[in-house]
Amino acid sequence: MSFLKGNFFYNGKPLPSAPLWGMSVLSSGNMRFRWNENNSVRDNFFSSICAEKRKVAQPELIHSKTVYEVSSADEIFFKKGDGILTSNKFIVPAVTVADCMPIFVYDKNSNVFGVLHSGWKGTGIAAEAFYMLNKKYDSSPCDLCFVLGPHINSCCYSVDKDRAEYFAENFGSDCVSFIDGNKYSLSLAKANLFLLKKIGIPDGNVFINKECTCCFKENGTFKYGSFRRQTALLPQNLPLEEKQKHFTVQAAFVFYSF
Repeated sequence: MSFLKGNFFYNGKPLPSAPLWGMSVLSSGNMRFRWNENNSVRDNFFSSICAEKRKVAQPELIHSKTVYEVSSADEIFFKKGDGILTSNKFIVPAVTVADCMPIFVYDKNSNVFGVLHSGWKGTGIAAEAFYMLNKKYDSSPCDLCFVLGPHINSCCYSVDKDRAEYFAENFGSDCVSFIDGNKYSLSLAKANLFLLKKIGIPDGNVFINKECTCCFKENGTFKYGSFRRQTALLPQNLPLEEKQKHFTVQAAFVFYSF
């Protein structure tokens, strides 16, 4: 089964003892997840990469800043939120993304790891994860490692003035650029880098995958599913639930390779 995977970095160097982060691609199929639905494509995908004793643990996404810290996969059952952390190596924390940013987290000191779903509404969830880790595990910024995964880049992410002003005010003016009229480009990467720097995460502990889910191609073919690209030609007044049938959702997850 084809999927993207990579390391966490500490002081600019990969951490071989840490878990790996992973993300499905367009060819993997639709990883949509709802508690009241069955998705055989998603089930087969995770069955192909997870050892028998490991369990996938994922909340149903609601575009929030809610993060769960669990010791068993059963604790997340029927929960809704946008982030999951654990120290249990037999759990595979997962979220789904389709242009929103997956943020992968690892604490070198406590060995807690997890993944967050950070769209525009959820930008700031990385700080919530840090506060949770700091409170429960006394985690220090210098021990935390973050990976900002593939997401819609500023080249394809235009927003209106109100959203641009919100981000400039809360996540630094560097994350927005004026295009023309009422349009601005938004960089979720720069917004999150501003946030991580404010927390005190060292630059060498942050890795950014710069592939844009909306426009990046590999061998002439789009590599990722994208809400913005795949729904661009649909009627503007089409309900979101209908639009969700027309784009491919990726699974983003963290796992130990053993």
